[in-house]
Amino acid sequence: MEELIKGFGAQMREAIQIGRKAKFSGSFDGIHNVVLIGLGGSAFGGEVILNYTRQHLKVPYLIVRDYEVPSFVSKNTLLLVSSYSGNTEETLSMLESALAAKPKVVCITSGGKLKELAEEKGWDHIILPEGYPPRSAVAFSIIQQLYILNGYNLIGDFSDDLEEAVALVENFIDHENARIIAQQLHNSLPVLYSDPSFESVAIRWRQQIEENSKHIAFHHVFPEMNHNELVGWKNPSGILEDAVVVIFRSDLVHERTSIRMDICREIFGDYADSVIEVIADGKSHLSQIFFFIHLGDWVSLYLAELNDEKPTPVEAIDFLKEELAKV
Repeated sequence: MEELIKGFGAQMREAIQIGRKAKFSGSFDGIHNVVLIGLGGSAFGGEVILNYTRQHLKVPYLIVRDYEVPSFVSKNTLLLVSSYSGNTEETLSMLESALAAKPKVVCITSGGKLKELAEEKGWDHIILPEGYPPRSAVAFSIIQQLYILNGYNLIGDFSDDLEEAVALVENFIDHENARIIAQQLHNSLPVLYSDPSFESVAIRWRQQIEENSKHIAFHHVFPEMNHNELVGWKNPSGILEDAVVVIFRSDLVHERTSIRMDICREIFGDYADSVIEVIADGKSHLSQIFFFIHLGDWVSLYLAELNDEKPTPVEAIDFLKEELAKV
């Protein structure tokens, strides 16, 4: 896992080369919505796309993690089918449930049943390199979606933002900060807060802490949490005393949301063990997202070491899949 995290910048470069070579067929007109179907690491890329393109994407974008797609999926839907292995049970089920509506299908995978279907049906598809744990292949998922959406004339040029993001990851020097954060999270309950435009970051940190560090974590977003969860910061006091709050701060966050974060930091401090503020590096929204992602991956690795856990295996998930295969 350490080598995979170290190679994140190189993965981004490789993903760019794959995206540049991708070709798309059929009609690019009449797309009314984009639906990404996938689970886990294969769906996470959609969260970044949802954040980054929120001010630019010309049609609604939805991520579905289920066994069936919503009824509004139609011939005017661009259906992005994301499964790194190509064999994800739920994703293949969602794809099957969508076919009667005849959406425009584009597949992102490294192989498996999904690759076979894409070649058999003549769907547009992008083939990714094999051999990665899905959660470690997120640069491929994120970047391919950018090229797909651009190829379908749904977003404009993103190359400058992406190049800044790659450079930021390749020149990452915040290892000591990552170790300090991991030490603060050790033996605690991480509670992660962002604004909506960086929710992908909070999700990524939660998922990586859970999978790599084998350590439960929770997340929510401002300002929504101010209307419900904030009141919960009182009980059970014994658990909250072991909580460590992480707030993701950026100069791109809405001014009023930043004020809310300032006020809530004091409230959290009355009940939690500590409050950490993580400050974004980079100028563009995309580069800041990638900075946070890369920092969080290192935090999860160092926390795994502190927990005396091996970051790569996911034995509970493997057991679940084995049991599901029996029924």
